Amino acid sequence: MLNVKSTTLLLMLFLLFSKEFYAQSSFVDHFSSLSIQVDTNTFNFEEDKINVQGIWKLPFEFRNTSPVALIKMTPTGDDPLNEIYELLPSRDYTMMDSLTLRVEGHYQCKIRFNNLLNDQFVGLKLRHKGAVLEIPFLPFTHTYATIYPGNTELYIGEEKKFELISDQIDNIVPHPLWVKKDNYEFRSYQSEGKIYVSILPTKSGQIEFELPVELYRPTIESNELTYQLPTQKFKFQVKGSRLKFLQFDDKQVIWEHGNKNGIELQIDSHRSLEMNKTYRVEDTDEKGGPLIAELFTVRRLSNDKVLCMFRPYNFHRISDGYLFIKDGDQAKFITNINILPEPEIKKVSILREGGTWINSRQIYPGETVEVRLEGEGLSRAKFRFEDLIDMSTDSILQNDVISHYLLKVPIDIRKKSINIFNGNSKTGITLDIQEYKKPRKLDFVIIEYGGIPVIASEVGQPILHNGTIGDVNLTFDAEHIDEAFKLYGKQYLELEVRIKDENNRLIEKQIIDDIVICPGSNSPRSFSYTSPDGCMNSEISINDYLSNKTHSLDNWSTVELILKHRKNVYGGRGYTERIEIIKERQVTFDVDLSIPAGLIIKKVGVPGFPGLSGISLSMLAQFSFYKKGEIQKLRPYKVGAGFLAKNAFNFNPDAERDLGIVILGSVYPTKKNRKFSFPLYAGMGYFLNEDKFFYLIGPGVRINF
Repeated sequence: MLNVKSTTLLLMLFLLFSKEFYAQSSFVDHFSSLSIQVDTNTFNFEEDKINVQGIWKLPFEFRNTSPVALIKMTPTGDDPLNEIYELLPSRDYTMMDSLTLRVEGHYQCKIRFNNLLNDQFVGLKLRHKGAVLEIPFLPFTHTYATIYPGNTELYIGEEKKFELISDQIDNIVPHPLWVKKDNYEFRSYQSEGKIYVSILPTKSGQIEFELPVELYRPTIESNELTYQLPTQKFKFQVKGSRLKFLQFDDKQVIWEHGNKNGIELQIDSHRSLEMNKTYRVEDTDEKGGPLIAELFTVRRLSNDKVLCMFRPYNFHRISDGYLFIKDGDQAKFITNINILPEPEIKKVSILREGGTWINSRQIYPGETVEVRLEGEGLSRAKFRFEDLIDMSTDSILQNDVISHYLLKVPIDIRKKSINIFNGNSKTGITLDIQEYKKPRKLDFVIIEYGGIPVIASEVGQPILHNGTIGDVNLTFDAEHIDEAFKLYGKQYLELEVRIKDENNRLIEKQIIDDIVICPGSNSPRSFSYTSPDGCMNSEISINDYLSNKTHSLDNWSTVELILKHRKNVYGGRGYTERIEIIKERQVTFDVDLSIPAGLIIKKVGVPGFPGLSGISLSMLAQFSFYKKGEIQKLRPYKVGAGFLAKNAFNFNPDAERDLGIVILGSVYPTKKNRKFSFPLYAGMGYFLNEDKFFYLIGPGVRINF
């Protein structure tokens, strides 16, 4: 029986191995081999893989930051055609050749990495059976970096800077804060695209300077990752200065405009330093130098320091050289200190995924954006963004003039303005929360007209309505606009209504351009859709805007609705739907005058076969029939009743004339608006004079009124 300790140990081992298995099984189960070719080097997963925090990654070496890579992947299945993979776009790379299945049985694609030094996580994104599969890469490069001191003499209190020479300068991590050692202080910082190393000696004699170089992208030694170059050592001889160097307890002060009282500092004590005296601080030992600051000595302290008030009047950096403490124009001591401006944000830029940097402060709920602050003194600031989630990593660019941040905006954020704080103080710069104004497909608009209601985006052809067109109403399914993680915001619409008669002539036109539809209560932003421009989610009745009401329209009249997003709101983007509702008629009635000739008339009860009649005259009241589902398309037959004047135009004295009552069916050509046509008649009737029934068939000439 297992005791508690054994059970706990087994559980921990199970979790450890299951975690490792899970980390490997994401893409290894899909591909039996994976390789990447960069420049002339090829790296294979099976041979070169490296485990980083429980995740197996494929390493590859790069020389430039945006190399082209050829990637080959062989699926694990026997039939690659059953395993369909699609290469997805990403901020990490640009697709040059899409992912294709080769006859050799492997998938292949070509991409160009955008910037291997700036991207924190580099990998390939594939879509497989509706899911996203990620293949993690580990880019590395061999970096060389050193300084060339030249003159190895240094002076106490004098900052000496050296340019760091490297073949991969962008891969080096600067550390702008001073690091204290026994005999010196040092730091590294970036300026104008170069990296400098500054050394500030604190004691005389020989010092051995150790140069550490940290890397953004690692190098690989003996299959081990390292983000640090081997430490290099340089020897310097430190000499004392001509004047006594007095050191401040703080290496830098911030010059706050409007502070007339000065800043309390402690400086080294010296017997020649008088109390309650104001000294000039200049950047030259010559007479008449520009005033950098004033130093007023207050009192000596027990720690062999002097408390003083320091009042800056100009900016100064230690790297610019010594500062001279003067009594009048005579230099008494030397010192050095950074006098720096307050951190100030001068410009804010936004980068969205797949986009470019824009000068803007507008952000949207639910999105993740990169924010770039530009100004001065930014490396000394501790910026934070009110109510936003800071997802920034240590590798994101931060220096004195630029600070980058990766920020996530909560989807349910209620504030309209986000303050940027420096510590606990407001900077006066804000980010503005904007509601989305994205046009959504018009599948949330429903058209009611007296028939079966239709969705605006699904109407592909004219709607033929048999009977009176009732009130035409637009209703809106507000719950269908915003989704849980995909927001569109208010929908600003415009409706154009056109009324046309049966001949397609425009008889009325109305435009409704103030339609604003707000997402429903299911939207995570529903609380914010209350603004002066309002919402009109209730139905819109077209008849409220028309003089020619829809229920009074004649047959084959058309109600045309053109629904679209407002161009002035969406910058010309958006959707447009055209809906036509036509009052259909299945039967029509008209009176025809026809001149039949050559009719074959067979009288009932009279033997024999008759000859052809002469020119007759008929007047018929006829019913015409329309084809169902087609607009004003007549069927080629008619049925009617009327009178037939037999041989009405036969002036032969022996001609048989008579007037008959007839019921006829006729076949007509169906071309619209023909005044003359040549129908074929068939039917029966009754001659009034002869008192006989008869049958007839034959052609005629028709005149349409």
